[in-house]
Amino acid sequence: MRQGLLRNGIATAVATVALFGGAVITAPSAGAVTHPKCNLDEPDHAGYKIKTNNVNLRKGPGTSYGSLGQLAKGTKFTYYCTKTYPTPVWFYGKVTSGAHKGVKGWVRGDYVTM
Repeated sequence: MRQGLLRNGIATAVATVALFGGAVITAPSAGAVTHPKCNLDEPDHAGYKIKTNNVNLRKGPGTSYGSLGQLAKGTKFTYYCTKTYPTPVWFYGKVTSGAHKGVKGWVRGDYVTM
């Protein structure tokens, strides 16, 4: 019984690979950080900074979401994904310097620079 199930499973896997022309679909890497509200996942974008004072780090991608704290100009921010519609663009990521270091949240895209 077990051998029959194993044989059927292998046959299904081989047929699936053949169907997709030999392509193998893999899951995202374990290090990938995404958020269900993002519509564009990207590799970690480190080296970004907040470009003005008193920028809210928000609980969600919009001004209707509460603030997790305010970020100062020059605070480092690594973003993982974006919400691009409706505009404006919002970045989801982690603060990597300053008073809120280690906190994950959302920052409006026009307040972030390289």
